[in-house]
Amino acid sequence: MRGAWPALAAWVLRASLAVAQDASAPVVDASAPTVDAAASPPDPAPVPDPDDPSGATTAEDDAAARAVGPDDEAGAPEGGELPETAALAAEIAEMSPRTCLRALARAHVDYERPRSAPPGIETPVVVRGPIRGVTFRASDAPAGHELMDCRLAVSLARFATLLRALHVREVRHYSMVRGPSSREPLRDGLYPGHPGGMAIDAAVFVRDDGSVLDVLRDYRGRRGRPPCGARARVAATEPARTLRTIQCEAARRGWFHVGLGPNFNVAHRNHLHLEVARGVCWLFVR
Repeated sequence: MRGAWPALAAWVLRASLAVAQDASAPVVDASAPTVDAAASPPDPAPVPDPDDPSGATTAEDDAAARAVGPDDEAGAPEGGELPETAALAAEIAEMSPRTCLRALARAHVDYERPRSAPPGIETPVVVRGPIRGVTFRASDAPAGHELMDCRLAVSLARFATLLRALHVREVRHYSMVRGPSSREPLRDGLYPGHPGGMAIDAAVFVRDDGSVLDVLRDYRGRRGRPPCGARARVAATEPARTLRTIQCEAARRGWFHVGLGPNFNVAHRNHLHLEVARGVCWLFVR
């Protein structure tokens, strides 16, 4: 029995040391969530879109309001001479993307930003329905999504007010966006005219009663003569006068820089070419 005391004392000493070590160990709450050291860091906050129209400044909103204007325009086929400049078109052409998109929002244009678009279009948009009550669609396709630059869409929003005053509900065109030619060079990454989504070749205008104004059939112009102003000669038929109103009043109000029709050349015998141009203020109507 006496020989067992050393062994018992050693056992007690080892047990005391084990208890002391357990007491100094940190207490772990089994119910607490565990942290995975290898977990991915949280996603960074999204970068704000500088072109978001909801972030437009007061100055940008005022410019957008001037661009889309009222919605009750009207006009006449003859009258005073055309202005020398297209003041509103020049302002529209120089809009920032955000101001332009703000103008579309003000005009209640249903649009989307496409994921991809041909190169050379500054602010591509796809218009998904009528613009102020007027449907613009390709002549060889059903009404659908129309790709264009935002600036052309804003000018069409002004143009649509005139068309609705003339009871036009649909415009069928030969082209908006198309590939560039050698006469349409890329400048600062942008194309002019059709390659840049800044022009429309309007061929047929459909009215509320279903009647059709066809430029090829109804314009009745004379090549080389001025289409608008005091020296213009307009056929006495109602379709001819309405088509001339459409061309001339759009020019008179400065919604486009270019307005070409059958009086210009044979290539335009069947449509009205309406275009917004960058970096200019002149007006060219033939």
